[in-house]
Amino acid sequence: MKFSLKFAVIVLSLAVVYLSAAGSLLAQDGTADASKPAPEPEFKSEKYKESYDKGKEEFEAGEYKDASRSFKKALSGARTKEDKAQVNKWILGCKGSSVLKKIEQYKKRNLWNEAYDQLLIALQRYGETPISGPLMKLFTDLEGALFLEIENFNFANTSLYSAKYGKSFVKDPAYLANGTQCLRWQNTRDGKPGMLKITNVPRNWSQFKSIEFWIALQVSAIPEAVVMSAGGAKKKGTAARTVAPRGQAVRTFLISKVPIKKTKAWQYVRIPLASLKSQGGATLEAVTDFRIQVPGGKTFNFLVDDIRLRKKNPQQAAGGPRKR
Repeated sequence: MKFSLKFAVIVLSLAVVYLSAAGSLLAQDGTADASKPAPEPEFKSEKYKESYDKGKEEFEAGEYKDASRSFKKALSGARTKEDKAQVNKWILGCKGSSVLKKIEQYKKRNLWNEAYDQLLIALQRYGETPISGPLMKLFTDLEGALFLEIENFNFANTSLYSAKYGKSFVKDPAYLANGTQCLRWQNTRDGKPGMLKITNVPRNWSQFKSIEFWIALQVSAIPEAVVMSAGGAKKKGTAARTVAPRGQAVRTFLISKVPIKKTKAWQYVRIPLASLKSQGGATLEAVTDFRIQVPGGKTFNFLVDDIRLRKKNPQQAAGGPRKR
């Protein structure tokens, strides 16, 4: 998985959204080495150390209220500002336990999308506290359950993504959102319309809620997201389907603009499938491919990564709890 939590500084909404990465595209990650555990805090006397150790035992046992009281006692006897900061992380972690419980309840009620969105918020606040372990486990579970990755550009397939059509692969870590490589897509010299076409997609998208991807604009232009469809049977009460002129094929598709900021920073885009406008009788039940396209005559240079579909919540079992 190439998705990085340091970029998830957002509250995902029901509309098309973007998020900016931390700093500019070329900014380096200055976070501390998580593989090196911080030294234990020091205290003014043994009684404060005992309260701290007791709090840790209570925390590990899931007794978060008791642990919070123990840590607060220990806090008053922490020796330095840095020692207090470490104890405060445990106190904040105890507070985050109630949020974790709420998110777990969402998941049990099959409200996976609501749980995931709340989890992203919780990780921003509690991700550097001891409660981060259970939060990250839940994050991993929900990521696997909710998302279907349709292209991550890990394999440099130059037959699908050819330099002839402005495609190339980037491995320089300075340009990556996260992971091994991403795709660079830029306009061609002839000024023809640009198209990034993803063919390895499921045919029936009715189970999905949105399509999401990362994009960074080196030279900006406003692209469109297009879901190509083989059409579908005419439904009762709907307008007649488009008839192609003689010698031409009917092109049926669903389309949406991709509203993004003019910035070189990575942006995370979510496009709700319900927001796509159907042309020519297109249906999400007969998808042939997904495209990002730019009109002809535009100069552009994009980095693109991790295109994936987000599933709807699973159906409630008969007699199960109702959604609020």
